[in-house]
Amino acid sequence: MMDILLTSTARRIDFVEYFQEAYKKLGIEGNVITADPDSNAPSLQQGDISYVTPHQAQPEYVDAILSICEKHPIKGIIPINDLEISLLANNRKQLESRGIFLFTSYPDVVDKMRDKGKYEEVLGAFGVKTPRTFTSLESAVRAVDKKEILFPLILKPRNGQASIGVETASSVKELNNAYSRAVENIKGTFLNQAAVEKPENNIIIQEAVKGEKFSVDIFNNLQGEYTASFIRKQLAMRGGDVDQCKTVENNDLTELAEKIGTHLGHIGYINTDVYYNGENYYVIDMNPRIGGGYSFSHEAGADIPAVISAMLTGREINPEWLSQEAEIEYARHDRAVPLYKQTLKKKQLMTT
Repeated sequence: MMDILLTSTARRIDFVEYFQEAYKKLGIEGNVITADPDSNAPSLQQGDISYVTPHQAQPEYVDAILSICEKHPIKGIIPINDLEISLLANNRKQLESRGIFLFTSYPDVVDKMRDKGKYEEVLGAFGVKTPRTFTSLESAVRAVDKKEILFPLILKPRNGQASIGVETASSVKELNNAYSRAVENIKGTFLNQAAVEKPENNIIIQEAVKGEKFSVDIFNNLQGEYTASFIRKQLAMRGGDVDQCKTVENNDLTELAEKIGTHLGHIGYINTDVYYNGENYYVIDMNPRIGGGYSFSHEAGADIPAVISAMLTGREINPEWLSQEAEIEYARHDRAVPLYKQTLKKKQLMTT
């Protein structure tokens, strides 16, 4: 008997289904448990057991997750929301003492990925390019005056998510105005609650990279060793998420993925955004979690939920689960599910 906990599942019904299918494929007895702060989250209707938790930014969030683990034979936790990653990573030892494996990295590695202001230093140390980045308005203006960087420039939160607080500027005047807007935009959001820095110090300014855009997902094993990567060319975006893409084979990006996975030594799944300007590849963003774009690769033949389930139960991993078929275009679509307010048929909706 083995349960697995997917946290902050929100609209990711497909993720829940993928793990349920993996359980059937491997003959595992147990429950795929879902948890989310929103009682109306569609994914809670799909979980075998579902919990409504405090918001990830509330102090009692981690205690709620630990409480769920006390009630069930949970062997693994897969966090899906950026806000909870650091909180859970800081409690890894407590989870491991209970025999629960957390599928995210140790806090120092998580911090390297969550802080976009550190990308030049972190990735540049092993030869991976990132856009020229400035962590203050003054330093960016000086670089413009010295013609060290050229407009347009992109402004975004260091710990950004879902395109919140993203601005563009094509002149020094626009840069000053965009900076003020970005600071104000993040003050009232969860990004401000989750940030270490004050809003004024939580903005980075980068050179804009134009060209082809790729999603590069990187999967490491439980020892932090590079295992696989999945590459997709981004074709259309919606609300900060990839809405349409094409699975591709690209030797340069595969090498880049292996370089990142090997040097970061992260645990489990991370997703990155990489832009190609016709000459070089630039890493724009890294997220220390499985992202929504994985669904495209899953439909193309990958099966990371089966890999994770096999790892946790000591079963053999089929190499085919670590690859995808290339040159297939995919697009997202919305799906309606009923929300049972009083009772969930064949489900248990609980508030921790």
